[in-house]
Amino acid sequence: MKVLVFGGTTEGGRLAETLAANGASVTLFVATEYAKSLATKKHGCTVIARRLDETAMVRYFRENPCDAVVDATHPYADQATRNIRRACQTTKITYLRLLRSPGKPNADVSYIANASAAVELMRQERGNVFLAIGSKELECFTTLDDFASRCFVRILPMVESLQNAIGLGFRNSHIICMQGPFDEQMNKAMLEATKATFLVTKDSGDIGGFEAKITAASQCDCRVLVVKRPEEETGFSFGELCDQLGIEYRSDQCKRDNTFFPLFIDMKGKRILIVGGGQVAERRASILRSFGADITIVSPTVTRRLDEMSARREIVTMNREYDRKDIERFQTYLTIAATDNRETNAIVAQDAKKSNVPVIVADCREECDCYFPAIAENESFIAGLVSKNRDHRGVSVVAEKIRRLLKDNQQR
Repeated sequence: MKVLVFGGTTEGGRLAETLAANGASVTLFVATEYAKSLATKKHGCTVIARRLDETAMVRYFRENPCDAVVDATHPYADQATRNIRRACQTTKITYLRLLRSPGKPNADVSYIANASAAVELMRQERGNVFLAIGSKELECFTTLDDFASRCFVRILPMVESLQNAIGLGFRNSHIICMQGPFDEQMNKAMLEATKATFLVTKDSGDIGGFEAKITAASQCDCRVLVVKRPEEETGFSFGELCDQLGIEYRSDQCKRDNTFFPLFIDMKGKRILIVGGGQVAERRASILRSFGADITIVSPTVTRRLDEMSARREIVTMNREYDRKDIERFQTYLTIAATDNRETNAIVAQDAKKSNVPVIVADCREECDCYFPAIAENESFIAGLVSKNRDHRGVSVVAEKIRRLLKDNQQR
């Protein structure tokens, strides 16, 4: 399998490395030499530092055929996403978007349309401003009369970014060049050192240190302005995308081996808790519902199909974050952790084990007490199939062969 991955993001590099570890031929495109210097640590990947427009992408895709293109660019790189998507449509190559989960909504945060909206607010307010929005968004803040004395900028340690900030007139002593993400203590130290009244940032999600920035700002009595993401995107979480490509994602935190015995259980009326509302949760809920299970979904957002199932009262959806008392509260027979957050899934697994409730964890085979099988059935037989060595693609192939065999058997 040959895959092109676009994005010098943390999750882009992790995906490229995971694909290579599973035998895929991976080319990772990043925008800068600095991003390339970080990405070359990913074993087994070819890394190219080059910005491509739509025309150049189409040419490259035709000259270098591949099985899929993964867009793992930053959530705010909307032009890059449009170029990649259109180039894939033109060349008829499978396009997969790797989503970065947004930060949790916060009542103490003001969401604004763009950086210019922050500038207009700054004209009416006083106090120092800490800018953590990237070097490309700095220019509009220079329209403030006193920007050089009020504004402090935090940018990547790149010559290009530093030259841009200095060229725009920001004071050298007001420029911080550091590689993130930053923890709560580091953010707090910077906000206190700059005596910031305002923090202007973007919703980079947990993986980009968003929550750490918000928490630090609240401790410093610093007002937070968050530039909204460009558009509502559709795509896949890390685990879901790996599933789409037929590879097994194994967290470094997952270490123990298990031996499992195949067992068929009557699921009618059994209470199942699924934490997560994405496509993995949707598939699990649909299959379990067909076997008569009583299903509750806990997730701030759910897919359209899950929403429709809830409206028909086939399942129950709780539109909120997971609560550590949920497993005991719902008296669940089986718990499924299917969020796109590794930490949350691990917590769900821990809580289930403490309550002696079997758990299936979508992104960590070793944390599972049982596995969710591929199912093949006809009127007389039913088979469940899992892999003993993480071969998702092999499971799909063998399961399809069994389905054809059962179909032929039924027609005789």
